[in-house]
Amino acid sequence: MKSIITLIIILLGVSFSFAQEVTLDNQIYQVDKKTIMSNGEDVTNVLNEEQQQKIFDLAEVKRKELKQIELEQKASEKAKKQAEKQAKQLKKLEKQQKKTQKALKKKENAIAKKAKAEKQLAKAEKEAKKAQSKYEKLSKKGKLSTEDEAKWLKKIEKLNDKVAKAEKKLKKL
Repeated sequence: MKSIITLIIILLGVSFSFAQEVTLDNQIYQVDKKTIMSNGEDVTNVLNEEQQQKIFDLAEVKRKELKQIELEQKASEKAKKQAEKQAKQLKKLEKQQKKTQKALKKKENAIAKKAKAEKQLAKAEKEAKKAQSKYEKLSKKGKLSTEDEAKWLKKIEKLNDKVAKAEKKLKKL
C-alpha cells in the first residue's frame, strides 16, 4: 500500500517536471514552460496570442489540479499515519491499564489472604485459650483422671501448634 502511494507521488512529481498535455479545439498540445508543442513540433509562434493564452491557462489549471491532488494525497497519508500512531498509543494505554489492574488485583488478593490468616490466628488463639481454661478448671476440681489429663495436654499442645502455624503463616504474608 505504501509503495503504491509512493509510486503515485513520484509519477505526479515527474508529470510536473515534464510537459502538460492540454486539449483545445480537439487538438492535443504539450505545454512545457513557455513552449507549446503539437505532435512533437514547436507551434508556439504559429498560434496567435489568444490561443497561446488559452493553452497556457488550461495548462496552469491542470497543473494546479494535479498539485491539489498531490496535496490531498499527502494530507490523507498524514492522517493515516496519525491514525496509526493513535491506535498504537491506545494499545499501549490499554496494555498499561491491564498491567495496573493486574497489580491491583494482586494487592487485593494479598490483603484478603492476610485478613484470612489473621482471622485463623484469632480463632486458633481463642480455641487454645478456651481449652487451657477448661483444663485448668477441671484440674482444680480434681475431676481429671491421668488418662483424661494426658488427652487434655495433648489437645492443648495441638492447639498451641495450630497457633504457632497461624502466626508463622501471618508473618510470611
